[in-house]
Amino acid sequence: MNSCDIIIIGSGPGGYELAANAVKRNLSTVIIERDQLGGTCLNRGCIPTKALCRSAEVADLVRNASSFGVEVNEFSLSYAKAVNRKDAIVEQLRQGVSMLLNGATVIKGEAKFTGENVVEVNGESYTAPRIVIATGSKPAMLPIPGAELAMTSDDVLSLEQLPESICVIGGGVIGVELASILSSFGVKVTIVEYCSEILPNFDKEIAKRLRTALSRRGIKVVVLASVTAIR
Repeated sequence: MNSCDIIIIGSGPGGYELAANAVKRNLSTVIIERDQLGGTCLNRGCIPTKALCRSAEVADLVRNASSFGVEVNEFSLSYAKAVNRKDAIVEQLRQGVSMLLNGATVIKGEAKFTGENVVEVNGESYTAPRIVIATGSKPAMLPIPGAELAMTSDDVLSLEQLPESICVIGGGVIGVELASILSSFGVKVTIVEYCSEILPNFDKEIAKRLRTALSRRGIKVVVLASVTAIR
């Protein structure tokens, strides 16, 4: 049995920040991660999407360069190169998280509770008076026929070759962000939203203006639409 002061399950922003603070307090710290350090935010969320957003922004800027008095005779889009840049940024920041965890014991594997204050990972048992679950979340699938045919946001971020067209189910923050990125790279995009407006948790006037801006860019937005099946 391996004993320590604190065990943290999950190395996302909640987990790794806690682990770093625990090490500073001279607590013997074990952090367990079954995937990559950094969690959803670093590997499949905020960081990779912002990297792709920047690539999309540059593409739009070059496309409209003439309005700034800069003539660009021709240019081509390479989504694969944008993905390579995104991956390099993620890897660099992942190494930063690894350095932040110096002093903690980092274990790659899936933890399970086997008793009070005891977890097991890779056949080894660990015990601590404090155990923190910081496992985050995963994409939710629609409870409809054909749901298994759809991609999740994780799947989209791992694409290296883009389709000609795509339907994004959900006009929330993630859906609109991905729709905007893909549109900038030449994909014909349709957003389908169940509520009366995209970004339903935001100010209605902002959401309305954004929908207008998306439409001007050629993104089709369908609101008050309930998806009942995927074929």
